[in-house]
Amino acid sequence: MLLLYNLLSAIAILLYSPWIFFKKGPEDRTTFIKERYGLAEYEKTDIWMHAVSVGEVLASLPFLKALKKTFPSTKIVLSTTTYTGQKIARDRFPEADRIMYTPVDAIFCTRRVVRLLKPEIFITVETELWPALFQTLNNLDSRIVILNGRISNASYTGYRKIIFFMKKLLSKVDYFYMQDDGGAERIINLGADRNRVGIMGNFKFDMEFDHSASLNWLYPANSDILLAASTHKGEEEIILDAYTIIKKTFAELKLVLAPRHPERFDEVAELIGKKGYSYVRRSEIIQGTEISGQGSVSANKQRQPTDNRTPDIILLDSVGELPNVFADITITFVGGSLVPIGGHNIFEPAYWSKPIIFGPHMDNFPAAADFLDSNAALEVTSSKNISDTVIDLLNNNDKAVQMGKNAKKIVDKNTGAVKRAIELVRSYIGTV
Repeated sequence: MLLLYNLLSAIAILLYSPWIFFKKGPEDRTTFIKERYGLAEYEKTDIWMHAVSVGEVLASLPFLKALKKTFPSTKIVLSTTTYTGQKIARDRFPEADRIMYTPVDAIFCTRRVVRLLKPEIFITVETELWPALFQTLNNLDSRIVILNGRISNASYTGYRKIIFFMKKLLSKVDYFYMQDDGGAERIINLGADRNRVGIMGNFKFDMEFDHSASLNWLYPANSDILLAASTHKGEEEIILDAYTIIKKTFAELKLVLAPRHPERFDEVAELIGKKGYSYVRRSEIIQGTEISGQGSVSANKQRQPTDNRTPDIILLDSVGELPNVFADITITFVGGSLVPIGGHNIFEPAYWSKPIIFGPHMDNFPAAADFLDSNAALEVTSSKNISDTVIDLLNNNDKAVQMGKNAKKIVDKNTGAVKRAIELVRSYIGTV
């Protein structure tokens, strides 16, 4: 089966190569290409940790920093798959001995990387399973650990269809540290050894934020702001329609719209323009300048409102700023939930004690049910539903504040995943 997988991987690489060579994004394209094909220079490391993209990197930061602090002489390599994840990793974890792109998962790409890095422990977060890489690591006696593991219902259903392959693949992993009971049972049902499965909680409950981060480019502190965070195609139009309804009651309400994927920034900007709203891109706001009632501070003069109004909408077209934006907004909508994506991080707005609303598709976050049961979040399904809910929260400040407090209580109650993960790593260091 692994032979077939490698054959299919080789075919996929041939199809994928034009994307690697010509896709916009990485500033150092030569490094990107070499590392994706496993052709760069590598040195021996102790721990190799992989976090696919921005969300996984941000969630892993408390663990990574604790790991470096606990084992200061240990060499740590952090890899990502995406360019945006790479940027956040370099900005937020300079303590790493190396930050790189992970090689494409084909045996002829992974073999050389593993042979030169030869990590004592390979850690991947949120149940990223890489057959060729795992096989190569096994061949060189590196430990494989999954931290912050989760398996959504959709993934579980898909894996069940190839369970004969999954059992073989999962046997290569030394330990699965899952987020919750449901994830633990799913991985066991797929073939993982029950004695190698534990429950650690969720790194995202242990996320830390810079309370001194400057947000003076945002609207004035006395503005009510609705934040639509990590939105996907099909959601922005629903949010904008809801915003239109809300402004009939709360004309001064502002909207910060943060698409999940950078490649959609222009598409969403065009949609906002078609809806007739005045807006400004975050990238066009002069650093350190607050938006005021004197019009947009956009560097693009053509987009300045001609009637001297504060822009209705800020399009957050930057990477890495969203976690701190939660601190200064009034209500958060969590994206990826009105469309069947599985939802995005609800713990960040909860950390800042903000009232949270999200759609019915939160499969990636089982804790969403706890938020609903604890009156820490509300579920919405349509533009009308969103507008009614937001208007109610804006009219009932005590209710909104209590929701935020309830959300913060859930975060505080569930911290400790980082400490448990550090202890697991400690149990392996010195035994390999």
